[in-house]
Amino acid sequence: MITRVVSSELLPAQSDPQIRERIRDVQLDVVRLASLTTDAVTEGTAAFVDGDLDAADRVVADDDAVDALRHSIEDECLRILTRSAELAPADLRFVGVAMRVAHELERSADLMVNVAKTTWRLFPRPLDNTARRIIERLGRQAVVQIRVAINAFADRDPSWAAALADMDETIDELQKSLFRHILTLQDVKDGAPEPEPEPAHGGASPLADDSPVVAAVQLALVGRHYERIGDHAVTIAQQVHFVVTGERAGRRRSRR
Repeated sequence: MITRVVSSELLPAQSDPQIRERIRDVQLDVVRLASLTTDAVTEGTAAFVDGDLDAADRVVADDDAVDALRHSIEDECLRILTRSAELAPADLRFVGVAMRVAHELERSADLMVNVAKTTWRLFPRPLDNTARRIIERLGRQAVVQIRVAINAFADRDPSWAAALADMDETIDELQKSLFRHILTLQDVKDGAPEPEPEPAHGGASPLADDSPVVAAVQLALVGRHYERIGDHAVTIAQQVHFVVTGERAGRRRSRR
């Protein structure tokens, strides 16, 4: 079987106007998806640091809307790609990248679902003040990086890729700070007994585990989730470089 590939030399300089309008709609949908994702980061972070089980449940439930919008974006991109011969090279790359960006955003929202579920796993164990501050900063930094990445995508501005790589150093350092802090925590301060679980939603969650070791592991995983969200934002910016130039950008490696 022979696979036919449309050469960029055979593509039009400008895309068909009707297709261009559909591409603009895809762009708006991707921006909407980014807004849902940043909402998930903000609300999931607040739920986690406050131990708010109702808010955590809402983050999990709202993920259905994220999934539905991602699938809608992908379906429309695939329909547009059936007319690839009518697309200018940059628009063709944009449509293909839009599917990748939608995936990166949806995965970021999934990571916040994991954070929200960890609210249940740690309940009723409260966060200490240091861990709380670090996680709040991780949440804010993740939102900033997603917004910068999606602005780069909407504006087709690849210059933000290098800036996001520098921002990602910040989120990496915060994640490592959280891990170092976890290692210094005492399991039970001064030998005091663990607090009795408080009933909620008809009783303590079956996911709740009052083992200090398990709690430490869960907290470390939360830091890892935020670090991965930062990586997704960097990937989005790198994809914008490909849309504009047609060349793949290499990822800068952080010094560790």
